[in-house]
Amino acid sequence: MLKKKRGQVTVYIILGIILLASAIIYFYFKGSSYKQISQEGIIKAQKIPKEALPVTNYITTQLDDATKKGLYLIGRQGGYIYESQGGPIPDPSKFITYDTSTPTYEDRHNVSYCIEKENEIIKNYYFPDTPLYPWKFYPYLAETTLGRNPRFSGFFGKSNLPDLNSSAISIRAQMEHYILNYLEKNINFSIFENQGFYINEGKINISFIITEDEVFSILEYPLLIEKKSIGMETNVSYFYSNPEIRLRKIYDLTEFTINKDITDILFNITNPDSPKLKEGMRVSREKNVYEDEDIIIVYDNNSLLYTEPYEFRFARENRPPALRFIYLPTIIFSGLEAITGARITKEHINPIADDPDEDEIIFTYSPELPYIVRDPDFEKKFVELNVCAHEKTNTNNRDCQTFNVYVSGEAFSII
Repeated sequence: MLKKKRGQVTVYIILGIILLASAIIYFYFKGSSYKQISQEGIIKAQKIPKEALPVTNYITTQLDDATKKGLYLIGRQGGYIYESQGGPIPDPSKFITYDTSTPTYEDRHNVSYCIEKENEIIKNYYFPDTPLYPWKFYPYLAETTLGRNPRFSGFFGKSNLPDLNSSAISIRAQMEHYILNYLEKNINFSIFENQGFYINEGKINISFIITEDEVFSILEYPLLIEKKSIGMETNVSYFYSNPEIRLRKIYDLTEFTINKDITDILFNITNPDSPKLKEGMRVSREKNVYEDEDIIIVYDNNSLLYTEPYEFRFARENRPPALRFIYLPTIIFSGLEAITGARITKEHINPIADDPDEDEIIFTYSPELPYIVRDPDFEKKFVELNVCAHEKTNTNNRDCQTFNVYVSGEAFSII
């Protein structure tokens, strides 16, 4: 009689596992919310007796902890979990340590640079160093188009944001690696020995699934749970966690923001005006967190982790301003007084520069302006002038142009 009953239970378990696996595959490929499969539904599908719930609840709690901690690290560190934290990514040599710790809560993480300077020449179109930076006639494409059709798109940085799903270092792959490490390190069934349980465990397999509006972790962990004192024996194979984080939407906004920031020098990163900006989301800038470099934070008030809005932080390497090519018409002087008292002034030059990091720009001149044109200048017929645009807080981060201001008895012009 007992043998027959046990055989029926086994059939129910197999059917439950088949139904659960089918549901997982369906929702994974449909990209739909996994809310329709509740934790209670999974337990019922697997016909878990209540006597085994201490064990299954323990596994679910460990899976929840691993999933939430992994998401927390991903968000705090620009999409990366490092080897020293149980992730697959080598610890970075370049990062910003972002510390918002309080007396009661520690929040100190190494934030990766998802935006870096582009240091290579790109197809004779982008040059990383002055005086050609970002290209010779910026924002005009050529000398023949000076003053017409300015172009502000280019290569003003490079992205180090990991992809979401496909590569070996994708956020999905990192989460699976981290969760697996966490569970293997923290699951300890010895705590159930004194309660009379015998647990035979199989191989762990993790799937981290990102849908349109949430994420969930599926743990395949075959367990034979026995408690001989009450004649209980059951098989359990699947567990899941659903933190309800809109990771795909957060990632899409982050990716859009980064790509715009590195291709459009006029883009304001805190005002993305993006179709990816969903209700409850915003982008903020923590200015000069490390020297003159920033932390960018994407918030989602509709995704709560540890009762707080989910944050995706990344570092942005400071990039120099781009001085627009100085193109002046001929300036006419008349009369002896104008010739002998000719001055080159800031108003004549009227420089304009654009900063990819929205930093304040100031201009310096060598020689200093206003400059009084002297007899030796008239004799050689020009004044060599250097103009630099640099950040107010970092005079070394600059873009400069040197050119000749041509002077004569009646006029001076610039080339």
